[in-house]
Parts: sequence; C-alpha cells; structure tokens
Amino acid sequence: MAKRSITSYDVAKAAGVSQSAVSRAFSPGAPISKKKRQLILNVAKDLGYQPNAIARSMSTARKDTHQRSGMVGVIVTRLQDPFFAQTIADFSRLIQAQGWQMLLFTVDGEGDVNTALNTLMQYKIDGVVILSAILSEQMAKVCRAQGIPVMLYNRSVEGLDVNHVQIHNHDGGRLAADFLVEAGHRRIAFIGGEDGDATSAAREAGFVERLAEAGLSLFSRESGNYTFEGGAEAALRLFSRSERPDAVFCASDVMALGVMHAARTEMGLEIPDDFSLIGFDDIPAAGWPGHGLTTIRQPVGRMISEAVECLVSNMRDTSLAPSKQRFEGQLILRKTVKRAQPG
Repeated sequence: MAKRSITSYDVAKAAGVSQSAVSRAFSPGAPISKKKRQLILNVAKDLGYQPNAIARSMSTARKDTHQRSGMVGVIVTRLQDPFFAQTIADFSRLIQAQGWQMLLFTVDGEGDVNTALNTLMQYKIDGVVILSAILSEQMAKVCRAQGIPVMLYNRSVEGLDVNHVQIHNHDGGRLAADFLVEAGHRRIAFIGGEDGDATSAAREAGFVERLAEAGLSLFSRESGNYTFEGGAEAALRLFSRSERPDAVFCASDVMALGVMHAARTEMGLEIPDDFSLIGFDDIPAAGWPGHGLTTIRQPVGRMISEAVECLVSNMRDTSLAPSKQRFEGQLILRKTVKRAQPG
C-alpha cells in the first residue's frame, strides 16, 4: 500500500495546536511565539512533514495582489551554450536572494516562447525573464493585462514597451572590427549564429559598418548556429577555399572555440600565426591557458544585477514604467590576434 503523506493536520494534532499555527510556523515573519514555532518545527521534523510550497503560494495569491506565487518564470534558448548556463545560475542566485523562486523553461526556438509563457502563467508567476528570445506583441499585452512584468535579457524589440537589459551588440561588432583593422588584417571573415537571429545580426552589422569605414568589405561569411560543432564546421568551409581569411570574428565564444579546435586539429593551422581570431561573450573557457581567446566581454554581473533589481521593483509596483538599459562591451586581449609589425 502507498504510504499516506503527512499533512499539516497531523502536525497540528501531534503538537496540540491549530492548523493555522502550523501555517504561521512555516511562514517567516508570521505572528507566532518562538517557543510555539520551535515546538511545531520539532514535531514536523519528527513526523517527516514538509509544507507544500506551491499550495502555500497559491493560497497567498488569493490574498496578496503584490506577490501571487513567489515564483519567477525564466524562459531560455540555447541552454547548451556555456554562456547561458552560467547566466541562468547567476539569475537563480539573485532571484532567490530577493525571496522568489525560479521556474525554468527551455525552448528550442523563439517561436516556442508564447507556448512556454502560456504554461508558466498557469503557475501564477509574479514576473518573467526571457533570455535571448523574442516576446510577441500579443503576449506582451497579455502579460500587461495580468500584471506580470517582463524582462527581456540580451534582447530588445523595437516598439515593444517592456523592460530590457542587453549588451550594445552593434558597438561590440564595431569594436572587434576596429581592433582587427588596426592589427593590419585585410581578409576578415565573420561567423554568425543562427540565420535571422537578431543578436548575431546586430553584431555583424556593426562589424561590417566599421570595416566599410576603413575601406574594407567582408571577405567571407559563414553561420555556426551558436554551437562548438557549428563553429568548427564553419571554419572547415572557410579555410578549404583557395584564398583564406587572415582573421575571423565569431558572434560567440563557443563558436570561436570550435574554430580554434578545427584549425588546430584538422587543418594544422596555428593561431595567431596563420590567422587571428576574436570571439564574443568572454565565457570562462575563453580565458583558459590552452585557449587564450581574445574576445568582447559582456559585463554579465552588472547586467544580471540590473535585470533582477528592475524586475523585482516591477513585481512590487506594477505601475512603474519599463526600464531599457544597454551596456557597452569591453575588448579583452589575449593570445589569438596577431598585431601588425611596425615599419
């Protein structure tokens, strides 16, 4: 026979108190004496009782319009990318520090965001963070009507009145191009993420714009789909041609590491002797001694802190106007770019 779950009624009966006293004992800040709370917690521990957090949050939702569930929904694409895995960990830590719990949904593409958001709303979430994916105008209106603040992280949508925090992707692309041009490179290639991806497109646009200002055009272009394998395959295509690039800028570090791997192990090329390489993001692996990848760093700590602070303010006061913030990237010099020789 299945073992019956221990309930708050069992705890109340064993402790000789009311069920409401049991509820208050498990609610931080609730009015109950220290002696009675400790008695109830001891009895609960002996019986193996754990309160149902979801049931408690739903009960709170009916009473408190400012905090309906104690949960923040997070929707993310490309969770296999180390950049986003670390980002999720940082978001989780800061959200929990503010007293909320994180409910994570992963989606394969931006078209799945609406479906995931509809599901999250069934949990009466207090707010939602959408990482590197686009919120539709229709769902933005639904969230607004239900008083659910939205934070777009690493994305923005022109004309959509929601919070967003992101890196200035266009300027980051310009920064990479400027450095490569200054280093003396002329056959400069770009490896982008998924076709149609707004982040990759913005980085490429800034990159190409700066090359044009220097009198250069993009030497060649490939797509790497934001994966290590995609970057490696793109490198094989680039360097199998009769005329090869002398520098490659990748829209993410994980693709740049794929390029590095393919160049070294499959083509016998040396970086930066045979070509220079720049990534974007500054994931931890970029700085490993065996990689030493020059890259554009995102100030992730500041960005996530601002995103969480803004979202929490909106969840506490839904009348606040949306906040829209952009951060500048920083060029991190390591070992993968060959500088022009003087004279």
